[in-house]
Amino acid sequence: MVYRFNGTTARAALIVLLLAGVVAAGAQPAKRVIGYYPMWYRGTLTPAMIKFGSLTHIDHAFAWPNADGSLAFGESTVDTGLINSAHRAGVKILLSFGGFGATQTANFAVVAADTTLRRTFISNVVSHLAAYHYDGADLDWEGPASLADKANEVAMVQQMRAAFRAADSSWLITMAVGISDYSGQWRDFATLKLSVDWFNAMCYDIFGSWSPYTGHNAPMVDPPAYAGNWSVTQGIDYLHVTRGIGTDQITLGIPFFGMRFLNTAGLYQSFGSAAEILYTDARTDYANGWTYKWDNVSLVPYLIDPTQTRLDSFDDSTSISIKCEYAKTSNLAGIMIWALGEDLYGGAQPLMDAVGKEVSATNAVAPPTPLSVPDGYELYANYPNPFNPSTTIGYRLAQRTQVSLTVTNALGQLVARLVDQTQEPGVHEVRFDGSALASGVYFYRIRAGAFVQTKRLVLLK
Repeated sequence: MVYRFNGTTARAALIVLLLAGVVAAGAQPAKRVIGYYPMWYRGTLTPAMIKFGSLTHIDHAFAWPNADGSLAFGESTVDTGLINSAHRAGVKILLSFGGFGATQTANFAVVAADTTLRRTFISNVVSHLAAYHYDGADLDWEGPASLADKANEVAMVQQMRAAFRAADSSWLITMAVGISDYSGQWRDFATLKLSVDWFNAMCYDIFGSWSPYTGHNAPMVDPPAYAGNWSVTQGIDYLHVTRGIGTDQITLGIPFFGMRFLNTAGLYQSFGSAAEILYTDARTDYANGWTYKWDNVSLVPYLIDPTQTRLDSFDDSTSISIKCEYAKTSNLAGIMIWALGEDLYGGAQPLMDAVGKEVSATNAVAPPTPLSVPDGYELYANYPNPFNPSTTIGYRLAQRTQVSLTVTNALGQLVARLVDQTQEPGVHEVRFDGSALASGVYFYRIRAGAFVQTKRLVLLK
């Protein structure tokens, strides 16, 4: 089931410390985590800097077909160091073909339309994957735009699958796809899904230079006042419900980049121009005095510059965590990242750390119950999270003590008092029902003697 947000969420400004990071978990991710590694980041994000422990797959971007079916590459020499490092870490690495560009789009159309060129291209792909020990191919043809392209793409993918079975049956085929009918109308998903292992849903670029007004790069929800602009949840519904792709074949694409709008009065206002920025750029703007704001409906942040004429739309650790939680609760195949390295800031990678923390441990299983009385206090992560309409909160007590467990909204206002009594040492659980509450971010807090701890939960309806 894919959970949908209610159109109205908690009415409050969520206080988020943009500078706060979280520590990456070292466990193997419980879901697929695919990170695109652009070849042009070879000098800035070395294999030693990649957080392989939080990844299952890397899509090495990009190669593409020439018009004669031969292969073109975004770098002059094959990055064998990256390939070997991924394999040593137990991470599969796919070579990604395509990317956004006129040449890539045009050449894909030419090659896919011709039986001989398709055969030549696929043969070259097979030879290259085998020579350099890739684990498959990711297809990022972003330009099918006709019924002929639609049929030709199916023929190319089917022939590639057959060639992969003959060469190495373990090789994967994945595809990066848009999340609306704008591009989706030219894709035969019903047939493609029989040959494609999974689809990387590009849940970003929702607002930009092409938009009538400013907006979020990757909003979780489309605000009711601006209906029709699309969002992450609508995009996943489009692929799963409208186009019939199983949730186990969809990875949710999250951006480590954003959009900067110039000559604008704020959110959902007219603007002069817009350009892509990295998370790193947004962090620099924040450090230079831009004002941080949180959209409680779309569940993403944005920045306004001191002159109130520029706006940065981006994702931070909190919104990335919410997207990861949504992917888990919706039973999606996992997370896709565009792109590794775009969150480098001060030697840290805070967005990658957030992904590692959220996806390395599933919230679908209750925390383990010790066989003996625990020797400390702990507040467990609630499960499931996000939830609808109820979730379980667990905690452990070192000794008999007075316990208070409360839930508050983003303003700190009390919405539920779950426990207010003396309890014995051990592990305890309590069920929280949010049926009467609006979708949004809430906080639960325990006080047991001198022990006090707070955690976040997300209600999705």
